[in-house]
Amino acid sequence: MKDRVLSGMRPTGKLHIGHFVGVLPNWKMLQDRYKCFFEIADWHALTDAYDRTHEMRDNVFNVVLDWLATGIDPEKSTFFVQSHVLQHAELHVLFSMLVSLSRLLRVPTFKEKIAELRVKELSHKAKKVLEKSADAAVSAFFEIVEQYQQGNLDDKSYRAVLKAKLKEAFMESLKDAFVGGEEEELPYGHLVNYGLLGYPVLQAADILIYRANLVPIGADQLPHLELTREIARRFNSLYGQVFPEVEPLLTEFPKVPGTDGRKMSKSYGNTIFISDPPDVIEQKIRHAYTDPAKIRKGDPGHPEGCPIFAYHKIFNTDEVPQIEADCKAGKLGCVDCKLRIIKKMNEVLEPVREKRRYFEERPHLVKEILAEGEKRAREEAEKTMQLVREAMQLWT
Repeated sequence: MKDRVLSGMRPTGKLHIGHFVGVLPNWKMLQDRYKCFFEIADWHALTDAYDRTHEMRDNVFNVVLDWLATGIDPEKSTFFVQSHVLQHAELHVLFSMLVSLSRLLRVPTFKEKIAELRVKELSHKAKKVLEKSADAAVSAFFEIVEQYQQGNLDDKSYRAVLKAKLKEAFMESLKDAFVGGEEEELPYGHLVNYGLLGYPVLQAADILIYRANLVPIGADQLPHLELTREIARRFNSLYGQVFPEVEPLLTEFPKVPGTDGRKMSKSYGNTIFISDPPDVIEQKIRHAYTDPAKIRKGDPGHPEGCPIFAYHKIFNTDEVPQIEADCKAGKLGCVDCKLRIIKKMNEVLEPVREKRRYFEERPHLVKEILAEGEKRAREEAEKTMQLVREAMQLWT
């Protein structure tokens, strides 16, 4: 049987040039070699976007447009919306019986999320402490001033009493903010929903429902795949051989900086989208971060830390050696360097944008492609569930 690959994306909106040079060309290569299932993981997106479901349909549509525009071929691969293949949820429920709570709490992504929430919670508490301290200090101040005006305090004792009262008010506000109340078994658990904790179990179901044996990931994601392997082994040992041992397809993607020099991310607002029209790309590039040490055109530059040079290495490879040399020698100014990459980037992206516009103007085609993919996905998923129900001797 041909090796099977499962990969996917959460629908968070339009894709950017980091995807264009990373995961998408890798998928194009994989669809020519393996039986590929590409998932739009809308249930996964709900773990931290449950209050923004009004964005989901547009986000799914935009993801599919970008897939089609960059060459992900529905004739070569099966792509589908996760929530339209209900067998994912059924297998997720069954797998959840095989995983302990302590194991889920050790999942790296969950621990990372808790760390993020801890920072946010402490920041929130610090703000409340400052607000409460300010209120207490103002109240204490006016109380002592009133006593002083009434003659109950002389100049010397007034200052000492005021200092002591302000300190007391501040310490009380700290105590109220960080002490008291029942200690939680799971710190910050009140900020974590069950879906986030169970995320890797649903992820295991996503992979194993198609009996995929290959998953393209980076080396840093290996710990995340291990739980899927553990679940498959545990199921097979309890009920018989149904699932393959999933292996990673180790893939390293080029790191594409955002326009501010940080990692390209929608949350930072520093992205260049595949679908951005030429004038928007020009505006983003013109305002992009460059070498702060290169103040004048003739100053020698440091291209290795400049996002514009990074874009040249992606979209303008032929000129990279000359651009690097001229930048370091102070012969090439940042404005000219930006103008060159604007031209080259738009040349590369224009055929992609044109293909995207074709499907964007024909939404019925996109729906038909998804419907056909979902039909194929459901057929494969149901075959697996029949094996699972039989192996577990569930009522039929």
